[in-house]
Amino acid sequence: MGRPNFVLFGIPVTVSFWHFLWMLLLLGWPASRNLGGTGALLLMLLGSFSVLAHELGHGLLSKFYRLDPEIYLVSLGGFTRHAPARGLGQQFAIVAAGPAVNFLLAVLGYLVLDFLPDRAAHLGLMFVWLNVVWGIYNLLPVWPLDGGQLMRIGFLRFLLPVRAERWTHMASMVVGGVMAAVLLNMGQTFAALFLGMSVFQNWQMLQAVEDSGPAKVHKKHGRVRELVEQARAAYAEGDFAAAQRLGHLARNEPYLSPAELDHIWQLLALSAARLSSYDEACRFAERVPRSPEMAQVQAHCLQALGDAARIRRFLTSPAALLLPGERIEQLQDLVRLQDLGRPQAS
Repeated sequence: MGRPNFVLFGIPVTVSFWHFLWMLLLLGWPASRNLGGTGALLLMLLGSFSVLAHELGHGLLSKFYRLDPEIYLVSLGGFTRHAPARGLGQQFAIVAAGPAVNFLLAVLGYLVLDFLPDRAAHLGLMFVWLNVVWGIYNLLPVWPLDGGQLMRIGFLRFLLPVRAERWTHMASMVVGGVMAAVLLNMGQTFAALFLGMSVFQNWQMLQAVEDSGPAKVHKKHGRVRELVEQARAAYAEGDFAAAQRLGHLARNEPYLSPAELDHIWQLLALSAARLSSYDEACRFAERVPRSPEMAQVQAHCLQALGDAARIRRFLTSPAALLLPGERIEQLQDLVRLQDLGRPQAS
């Protein structure tokens, strides 16, 4: 956005022409009838100072964290850019610092009102209200306001990132729409317009979230979980054919994690064993080599098949080490019996 206009406390500050135009429309023009030109100009400067102080709250704390902040005053307010914070705690502190400065200025301004002459006290009171309103306005849970950012940080503590983004933008649309209607009814057209624009922006960002790769993966995982739950329910009810069919549907879904795939192979192995499809059950169970339960399935199915050669191979595999000793002895006895019954070569 070009070179900064000045540096404050080591933080570059850039001020846009549009900032002063919005200050004129929001504060200067309405106040000129009561305060005159000079009073309206002073109020505009106090408004810009309040916005700058707000951004300095973000900027100074991010500078403390060595995140190289830059402040920009644009249109209705401003924003502070900085390097990514290290963790949600830092993010929360940096975001909360902006409104905190506004409330601090409001308290300090209120404390000095009694020491000011009447005309200055009138401007001082307006300065107090500017900071109170600006602090509260910024804490509305509407992205990209500070309140919306704090809401997103809160969601990220308990939800996956995709869900946190989705809930942030949906909640912002609801709150922003309601508050825009309230402000419009109060005659605060510009503030209502800004919130209305925020609703549209959040709608666009929600669409971007839904179309993103992580969101698609999350939806696919939801489909997998649904199929697996249905397969488990069918297995519990004794409908092993349905459990196997649902397991195969889940296995064919994209974006499967290794843990999900292992769980599906186990369901398929157990269902096939119940359907007496022993060869198929063995092949499914072999897909999960580190599972004692699947080792038991292989042992049961191989015993039912009575294939001594396959039993020998199984007994030399790592899966056999997961079986209890007596089960291994049973398989070894079965192999010995089959060997005894085998015709001797002449």
